[in-house]
Amino acid sequence: MKLPTSLFHLPRLTATLAVAAALSACASMPHKPAPVLSTAPAPVATAANPPEAASARQADALLAEGHDLEAAKDYIKAAAAVQGKTQLQYLLKAAQASLQGNRAPVAVLLADEVLRLEHDDNGLRGQALWVRAQGLMDQGQTPRAKGNLEELLTIASTPQNVRAEAMGTLATLYTQEGHELTALNFLIERDSLLSGAAIHKNHQRIHALLDSVSSARIQNWQGRSGNPLVQEWLAIALISRHNPDPDQRKAAINAWMAAHPGHPPINFTSHDELNVADTTSSQEGSICALLPSTGSYARLSQALSAGMETAAQLTSGPAVKLLQSTGNPSYTAVLFERGVKEGCQIFVGPLLPQDINAVASVRKPSDPPVIALGSDAGVQQPGLYTFSLSRDVAARQIANQGYAAGYRRVYVLYPQDSSGAAIQADFIDTWKKLGGSVAGVATYLPGHSLNGQAQQLLSGTSSTHDFVFLVADSKNANAAVSAIRSINSHIPIFSPALLHGATLPSDAQNLSGIESVDMPWVIQPATTKPQAAALLHTSLPNASDAQWRMAAFGLDAYQLADKILAKQFSQPLKGATGTLHFGKEGRIVRDMEWMEVENGAIVPLPAIPKPGS
Repeated sequence: MKLPTSLFHLPRLTATLAVAAALSACASMPHKPAPVLSTAPAPVATAANPPEAASARQADALLAEGHDLEAAKDYIKAAAAVQGKTQLQYLLKAAQASLQGNRAPVAVLLADEVLRLEHDDNGLRGQALWVRAQGLMDQGQTPRAKGNLEELLTIASTPQNVRAEAMGTLATLYTQEGHELTALNFLIERDSLLSGAAIHKNHQRIHALLDSVSSARIQNWQGRSGNPLVQEWLAIALISRHNPDPDQRKAAINAWMAAHPGHPPINFTSHDELNVADTTSSQEGSICALLPSTGSYARLSQALSAGMETAAQLTSGPAVKLLQSTGNPSYTAVLFERGVKEGCQIFVGPLLPQDINAVASVRKPSDPPVIALGSDAGVQQPGLYTFSLSRDVAARQIANQGYAAGYRRVYVLYPQDSSGAAIQADFIDTWKKLGGSVAGVATYLPGHSLNGQAQQLLSGTSSTHDFVFLVADSKNANAAVSAIRSINSHIPIFSPALLHGATLPSDAQNLSGIESVDMPWVIQPATTKPQAAALLHTSLPNASDAQWRMAAFGLDAYQLADKILAKQFSQPLKGATGTLHFGKEGRIVRDMEWMEVENGAIVPLPAIPKPGS
């Protein structure tokens, strides 16, 4: 079987059909008549190097180097050369590599093929079910994923860590569906599979679920659950609500335990007994969010921390501890030092420039790393990373990718406000350093037609290597694009972060032909981290457009923190806000996706349009 080299670069549907066809061929190759479902590998020639060995060794090496998709293709080639269980093991490895390479549809198809061909080996089926469930969740197909996870739990050979993670995921899915008691059962049952800090984190999830429902519902659940552990948790939850005083609560819990000796002990820690709903207490090894809690920043911080907590829940990673600053840089520095003493492994934040400077001034070389959520280039020190949230990232990306694509001259048009001025300055600075030329710069009043200066700017002759860099939001872009097109109907128009939410204005017909870069979270919301989005819709039910964007930054900031703690700096991270790389001087480079407006709708693009296209 020979796979097309472009298999993993085709559109989703084409790629899926290509893989299905390839697998079909793989399953019906003209081998000996021994059935594929044999319990042992079919006889093969006794050679020192079996036919699949070279491909399999190459796949192993590629996987170790982080080249997941290339490894997947070589595993499929290895599978094509054999049959029986060996073939299925290679297909399963290809599925796992595809999943790691963010090709969930391919991973699901490969896992499907393993499940279709294998019915006797529960261990192999369990591995395939686990890959398939993760792939389905990555595509937002949670009902199908739930069935796979529940089947996985019926297989006795399922490893304890996989069983625990499957139970945690099922608890999340059932909570989303409003079946909190079923979710509670899964969380309590998984307790016996965990150890150390993982038990503490699981208890936090149980407390959070119980705190989200009324006392009346908890009393109703007492009559419906026959699990003694669940009964004990429900009883303790009610005691905690009826006894707000810590000493009285502890005495009441001890009295209940003594009166019910038949119940297995929960082994509550002092935190569980006295701070039932407190998820921000001191924990060694946490990822600490150091964010402002006052003024207009409070809601943004709420969304950022919600994104981080969602990422922690989905990955079963370190807990998130929120340190709330007040806008006073001195106090922010004190909070940072306090967090270091309390065991924070890494900090996400500060957000404001004055707070970043304050933390940098007290941070010692031996202190934990910091991911500053700002673009203050004046602060540089080992262990301090910069993850910029502003539109200057999009401006620099257009400059870099525009020049690399072959564009050489630009017309710059921006609104008469401080934000527009800053964005165009970042663009021009990057563009000129690359060697690009600026044909002219003009401003316009937001919400008004282009003035004479702008019309004069665009009325000259342009070549195929020219484009317009337009700074606008979705509200003002319509008038600007219409005016540009009335002067020059063919010149490309590139705009940084055109969208404020995930949609265009209702009167976006005149925007056809404008290209923009923005985060995948808003360009393709249905396919970018759908499981995280579902959880965030629950925790941020009334999120504004700005909060929704900040939640995406929280998701990515948590993953970046995890990468930094693991010292994994070489491989890019495909995040909600873009593809992230660790660059020079601690700067985290963020490459966003391209989109085009066509007939009033958003159309994702694979890359920047080439000159003359």
